[in-house]
Amino acid sequence: MASTATPAEHWNAVARAWDSSSDYVESQTLAATEALVAAADVRPGDRVLELAAGPGTLGGRWSELVGPTGHVVVSDVAPSMVEIAQYRNAGHGNVEVAVLDASSIGRPDDSFDVVVCRMGLMFTLDPASAFGEIHRVLRAGGRFASLTWAGIEDNPWMTCVGMAAMMNGLVAGGSPVGPGGIFSLGDPVHLAALAEDAAFLDVVIGEIPTIFHAESIETHVERVSSLAGPLAALFAAATPGQLAAVHQTAAQLAAEHTSDRGVALPGRAILAAGHV
Repeated sequence: MASTATPAEHWNAVARAWDSSSDYVESQTLAATEALVAAADVRPGDRVLELAAGPGTLGGRWSELVGPTGHVVVSDVAPSMVEIAQYRNAGHGNVEVAVLDASSIGRPDDSFDVVVCRMGLMFTLDPASAFGEIHRVLRAGGRFASLTWAGIEDNPWMTCVGMAAMMNGLVAGGSPVGPGGIFSLGDPVHLAALAEDAAFLDVVIGEIPTIFHAESIETHVERVSSLAGPLAALFAAATPGQLAAVHQTAAQLAAEHTSDRGVALPGRAILAAGHV
């Protein structure tokens, strides 16, 4: 079964799950997030744009870094995510929340000092356009920093769920390495080329390992499938037999990462950074 929903519809559908699971996600991806923040080098007075911000959990961090003389725009393509981000950031007077698409950012040229995107650029169908748009809205000397997931082989935390779903008849459509797929920007060389082709300077690429912990493989599968926009609807429509089979297959795929303490599934993120 293939999904025909748009990216915004996929992420609208899982906005509440992201809100309720945000503490867990933040704890498991802390090292990658800290690397992103360091690379962005946000300073007092900066104008910051965060793309694909989901429920807006980093809004308060950017708000504190820019201070009262700065301004932050927290954005996402999914209106339901933006509603949650608005609620989360209501107490920050220097934070604006907006619906924006990374491939066509509805802001004037030279609007921002920093653009950041955490785990979102790979979902754009045209990443070259997204990099071009990021460059366009940055002022001279402006900085960008992004996180994407590395390749399939580096991310068993996701592949054990996706492969188990595919092997048991839950097919989410396009290839995970194709345009808009979760691993579509998993090649560091390709990622650097996209940034350089968009005229970014001094592009730096780094890799950050991470580990996703869960009490059991069943807990991990349920959590990941509830957060993965393209997978969530397919899991919701699956039969009990299909779900049981997915859990069994995922357990087999994750066996080497399983102990009596639960599962500890590795992942790897790619950090890209540069300036105008």
